[in-house]
Amino acid sequence: MKKTLSSVIAVLLVLCGCQQAEPHQDLEDEPVATLSEVEVPDAIFTSDRKGASITEDEIKSAIILYLNSSEDLDEIMQAFEESIYSEEELTRKEMDKVNKTLSLIEENDQNFSDFITSNFLPPDYAKGADRISQYITDYNDYIRSLDKAFDRFDKGEMKVSDLETILGSSGSVNGREQKKIEDFLREKDIQTRAFQQ
Repeated sequence: MKKTLSSVIAVLLVLCGCQQAEPHQDLEDEPVATLSEVEVPDAIFTSDRKGASITEDEIKSAIILYLNSSEDLDEIMQAFEESIYSEEELTRKEMDKVNKTLSLIEENDQNFSDFITSNFLPPDYAKGADRISQYITDYNDYIRSLDKAFDRFDKGEMKVSDLETILGSSGSVNGREQKKIEDFLREKDIQTRAFQQ
């Protein structure tokens, strides 16, 4: 099993190195908080507005809340993954936290998508907001599919070649799209914890 796991890790490293994404700034590895240290955020993006003309200030605030909520939720999932990789036994409270987080991730993505498609955004924000929504949603879907694939692989239900296919299907989650989002955020002077500008 360890030999198979080592092979999978080697394949992952090779595939990650072969991606054709543009180079991105190197960020120092920050230690990941433990699952018991992270808190589920109180607020995610929500809006009941439909058919409204959204002002520039409103869309900026919406983007900030959506991206910051996504970042907070992603931090919890990273802590969960660290717990899994270190083979720690999770408490019932930690599992409840993970399940609530998964639900909030989906709700946050859907709420923001509904908001930008159901309202009239300033013309110079429509494309950027859509790109952000698509990127974050694709990222969350990709992470979920990887987690499921690794579980299936670990149980012997999946071959390495199947895993390679999933690894290569990241959709819009790549360095080029990330750079476009960062450029948009910089241009519009939108500061978030999710993207470095």
